[in-house]
Amino acid sequence: MARDIGPKCKRCRKAKEKLFLRGEKCFSDKCVLMKRGEEPMVRGRRRRRISDYAIQLHEKQKLRMMYGVLERQFRNYYELAAKSANTAATLVILLERRLDNVVFRLGFANSRPQARQFVRHGHIAVDGRRVNIPSYLVKAGQTIGINGENGLKLVKPILADKEPPATAWLNMDSGAVTGKIIREPLPEDVKGIPCNTQLIVELYSK
Repeated sequence: MARDIGPKCKRCRKAKEKLFLRGEKCFSDKCVLMKRGEEPMVRGRRRRRISDYAIQLHEKQKLRMMYGVLERQFRNYYELAAKSANTAATLVILLERRLDNVVFRLGFANSRPQARQFVRHGHIAVDGRRVNIPSYLVKAGQTIGINGENGLKLVKPILADKEPPATAWLNMDSGAVTGKIIREPLPEDVKGIPCNTQLIVELYSK
């Protein structure tokens, strides 16, 4: 399965804001974006007006990198979201329903890349069955758990270091190390995403 294995901190500098790809490091003084700032200017390059297309593309790249999705897969999500009444909100909801994102939202992993790795290595189970596909879309009523003792050894120290996440559409049981999908996320549940999704719709609508 194709994936982006480039430097994570470089993506944040390119996006000019935190995408929270390195877990706890993003909240500490070790954050490269805080220490070194945005991507450096190349000497001799002229400053010029940023076009509307460039702004739209920048927003799309931020959202894509934040969820760790490659271009073709992101396009497929958009085409699926375009069939709904609210394309911008549905696009983010589809990304939120990805299994790797749900594992991250439940607090089983410190970051989405780490959650993706847990899923790929077979440490995550859905309704008691092992699922190793990060893009698997969860549904209301499903239960997310840990598969095997090795998975518990990885997840329990992470849960011990943080408070249970407050997510309206997820219910976390720290004792059993499981989470349940109460309902599918609503547009108001995905507020706070650091990008303008309407600009992404405008980009693909051209």
